[in-house]
Amino acid sequence: MIRKLVSRGFSQMSLVGAALLLLCTTGCAYPPSFNILGSYFPSWLVCCAAAAVLTFLAHVLFTKTRLIGELWSLPFLYVALFSCLSCVLWIIFFE
Repeated sequence: MIRKLVSRGFSQMSLVGAALLLLCTTGCAYPPSFNILGSYFPSWLVCCAAAAVLTFLAHVLFTKTRLIGELWSLPFLYVALFSCLSCVLWIIFFE
């Protein structure tokens, strides 16, 4: 079959490109968004909002337990915690 298409003028690279394009579009089965009060929000935005709330709760916990004095480089800590929490929430709820 491929030899017939190549003999008709299609190059092998264009056939491989078309096959890869078809494989890439299989991930577009449904949009990763959901309805909140009539508006569609992307799932990653909800995960980021939840991660921001959880990071704030972690800050409150660090302050109440006086662990905040032992931690160094707080901006990096909170950015890393936010990133980790948002990825974990995405994996748990949307994958």
